[in-house]
Amino acid sequence: MTTDNNILVVRSFINQFWNGAEPTNADQFLSADYVDHAYVPNNRKGLEHTARLLHSAFPDQCSSEESILAQGDRVIVRLRMKGTHRGNFRGTEATNNPIEVLLYREFRLANGKIAEHWALLDTASLLRQIGAELHEHPACQINKS
Repeated sequence: MTTDNNILVVRSFINQFWNGAEPTNADQFLSADYVDHAYVPNNRKGLEHTARLLHSAFPDQCSSEESILAQGDRVIVRLRMKGTHRGNFRGTEATNNPIEVLLYREFRLANGKIAEHWALLDTASLLRQIGAELHEHPACQINKS
């Protein structure tokens, strides 16, 4: 696949899966051995679960492309996600506040399908916009017992 074809696959995936709120169409975009480095579990189930949670909290969310780069089998896209907080998100009930956050996604493609995915969302900005309490404690703590 060429880098242009990889870009087309990624754009279609974002538009149909994320913006179209169609987690059932993941099979047409993801390889059989898909690995997700952003969500738990680190496979298509984690991706689909995260998409359902996001669409439940922000049903009108839509990500628009700000830039996209491709090299070899990799595609990196910077997105601006906008929406309205209409459902529970990480323990914060709906506020009906508008949200607007930056999101970066990296994809590795193989044979025309997405084989791996990484994501970085400006979660702190999102939480501030919905009035969620930000803690000084690290998001992940290691239990040394």
